[in-house]
Amino acid sequence: MTYEDKPKIGLVDCNNFFVSCERVFRPDLKERPIVVLSNNDGCAISRSNEAKKLNIKMGEPYFKFISIVKKHNVQVFSSNFELYVDISRRVMTTLQTMVPLIEKYSIDEAFLDLSKIPDGEIEAFCYELQQRVQKWTGIPISIGVSRTKTLAKVANTYAKEGCGLFNLLEEREIEGFLACLPISDVWGIGRKYAAYLRSKNIETALQLKRVPLKWIRQKMNVIGERIVWELNGQIAYPIEKQESSKKTILVSRTFKDPFSSFEDLASFVSALIEKAAEKLRKEKRLATYVHIFIKTNRFHRESYYAKRHVVMLDVASNDTLILHRAAQIGLRKIFSFGPKYKRIGVCLSGLVEPSCLQYSLFNLSSLQQEGLTATIDQINEKFGKTVIMYGDFQVKTFKLTQREYLSPCYTTRWEQLAKVF
Repeated sequence: MTYEDKPKIGLVDCNNFFVSCERVFRPDLKERPIVVLSNNDGCAISRSNEAKKLNIKMGEPYFKFISIVKKHNVQVFSSNFELYVDISRRVMTTLQTMVPLIEKYSIDEAFLDLSKIPDGEIEAFCYELQQRVQKWTGIPISIGVSRTKTLAKVANTYAKEGCGLFNLLEEREIEGFLACLPISDVWGIGRKYAAYLRSKNIETALQLKRVPLKWIRQKMNVIGERIVWELNGQIAYPIEKQESSKKTILVSRTFKDPFSSFEDLASFVSALIEKAAEKLRKEKRLATYVHIFIKTNRFHRESYYAKRHVVMLDVASNDTLILHRAAQIGLRKIFSFGPKYKRIGVCLSGLVEPSCLQYSLFNLSSLQQEGLTATIDQINEKFGKTVIMYGDFQVKTFKLTQREYLSPCYTTRWEQLAKVF
């Protein structure tokens, strides 16, 4: 294999993605500081560069920087995932017009197989791709290119600091940049491993690159070994042609106003499990375990209360009613009178394909239930999410999600199309 024939992997990352989606339809906000908030307008999950300069931090609760918002006329948006998912789809489709093999890594990131592009043409190719995405979708992107996914992540870090393009293909350049990269910034190195490596005087990505594989295998198992392979230009994580199936499905909510009533909590569990079950069926999977957790305000450390419980199903299922009953059992196990709950969530795990399920004489009725559930999904999809509901669900007339600063769904709802005056 010649040097030119070596694999090349690009990482596309949409810049400040949620903010950029909002700006596509609000050009008047081009240079104004913008923050997008999480569910229930809880904390910052996307910030424009102008907002970052005001020292608004990622994950910072809204109430902590509301004074900055008022002082500097910061535009605040509630998270509009219907809009962001559709814009993401458009970005990925645009990428595929120039790069046939891409792997969607997240809503705003994708790995590209650029191996067929000669090294000398990479920068021109990436510039053309960057311009096309900007023109066709309005979303600015950064592209980092190197020999592996881990090194492409490094290249993308430097791309964001410059013009949005960074080519890290030469071995001497790779070593130079790895020498400047803190160990905590290496893709796949979490806080615990970073602290452990620093305790062993491994401070930079270059130092990690040079650690003997035997030592890494003993101290960090196969995950650490693969990271070192990738830092040395050996592919441990190839481009995946199909989007990987989800390992878990999590639905959670943080509330603006905490509450202590079991009935209210049970109602929220009903709504969350219904959303989770719908996602599970769209994935064409069955769940084996139902997790439920409840938490009070984490900033009130003296009275902080957090519990979780896992219920194992007798037979893996995607039936809303079965999942709902399991979640309610879990809730009763962990609920305590007195605390005011700020966050609640349900998680479905142990996901398997329906073909893996062994039916017995005792669960043949679930086959009939599948048809009923599919019919309910179709009706609710057409006429509204709560047209048909299960009779034993506890339902109250409150909003599950508070989104005070929600923008229109410009690209998916006819009645919310952008107006041109």
